[in-house]
Amino acid sequence: MLRQWLPPNGALAAVLLCRMQSKDSESHRELLSTVKRNLLVAKLCIICFVFAVLHVILDASLGLYESVAVDAAFGIIIAFTYLLNRKGNHRLSKIFVLATFNIMFALFVSVLPTGVGIYLYYFPLIIAASALFETSEKIWRYIFNAVPVLLLILLVANDFDLLPGIGFESPLHVDFYFAVNAFSSAAITTVCVGFMQRLNVISERELMQLAEEVRAKNEHLEKTNAELDRFLYSTSHDLRSPLSSIKGLVNIARMETSDHKLVGYLDMMNDRVEKLDSFIKDIIDYSKNARTDIRYEPVDFKALVEEVTENLKYIEGAEAIKFQSSVSIDHPVSIDKGRLSVVLNNLMANAIKYHDPKKPNQWIGVDVSNSDGTVKVKVSDNGMGIDPEHHARIFDMFYRGTLQSKGSGLGLYIVKETVSKMQGTIAVESTPGQGSSFLITLPIS
Repeated sequence: MLRQWLPPNGALAAVLLCRMQSKDSESHRELLSTVKRNLLVAKLCIICFVFAVLHVILDASLGLYESVAVDAAFGIIIAFTYLLNRKGNHRLSKIFVLATFNIMFALFVSVLPTGVGIYLYYFPLIIAASALFETSEKIWRYIFNAVPVLLLILLVANDFDLLPGIGFESPLHVDFYFAVNAFSSAAITTVCVGFMQRLNVISERELMQLAEEVRAKNEHLEKTNAELDRFLYSTSHDLRSPLSSIKGLVNIARMETSDHKLVGYLDMMNDRVEKLDSFIKDIIDYSKNARTDIRYEPVDFKALVEEVTENLKYIEGAEAIKFQSSVSIDHPVSIDKGRLSVVLNNLMANAIKYHDPKKPNQWIGVDVSNSDGTVKVKVSDNGMGIDPEHHARIFDMFYRGTLQSKGSGLGLYIVKETVSKMQGTIAVESTPGQGSSFLITLPIS
């Protein structure tokens, strides 16, 4: 019977439909919770209105016409609250009814005998404030949890005697009204507590379901990532093999011809193959960094820097650059040698790639030091430098500062990801025309 007097279920149906159509389950839970609380307001209004009518009948039969007027006022407030809620003013309806009831109960308690038990209604008011307001409305929840307590303290301090009292002819009437008020307050409290319990059960069930969905998605994602890494790694290696063959054939063709025009074409072919090979190497480095764990081993930094420098001395442009190093660590340090080698290779190769051929004394320096349990590696050069506007983005994937950039846009991104994997940090200082410095800080295992 009550269902037809509640707000239209179309709102709830719309929310449930939205739940099926949308992927944001947290938003669904909030919407569903809001609709349920609005339905609770309507239910409480109907229950309280029934109790108000019951009190009017009882008071009129006993000749307590002052109480009849107060009961009628309660009924009007409840009806107005119901209309506010039905018209969509949900928060206003809750604030209005709780504020009005708190004040009116304070007045009613002060004029009626304490034994009637009107003060009992403050307990369902506290529970109702907890049930009606959502998490986003917690400030109102706190206010209406505190107001009944403060009013009760005020009433007790004044011996429930703020205004002139209304007397009852018989103690039986007092006991009877206490039983009625105790039943009414208990019924309202039961409705509110039952609502919060049901909401909690629903929330727990949805959280368990969500946790299961997240677990399943994580497993699927891990499997997909592993398969993608394997595919990427194997494919990259398979691509490098024919590229090496092409480079060999280009070199043979270059040696067997004296046609300068043909040699120029072969040089361009070799340059494109080198770029593609470099790009594939970057992909392999990225994949390897993402799919393998940190592997600590004793590293001789002086030997590592010399090894990386030796490997880079023969690439284009390196012949005019002076390589210098300063390693103040004279003993092996436990660190991931493979990843550190990738970092040094990329930074030094970048420095060679963007050297300044106009300068007579071109140099690239590597400084390694140890302080406070960390290794600090600084790779510097006096090359072209980087404009300050690009500093914040040079570590982004595929980012190129200018159209003249020669790389794939992966080198510095791989450096940043590799350093992060090693729990380290990297910073850049660079001035156009003067050069660049990359400072890496790595923890020692």
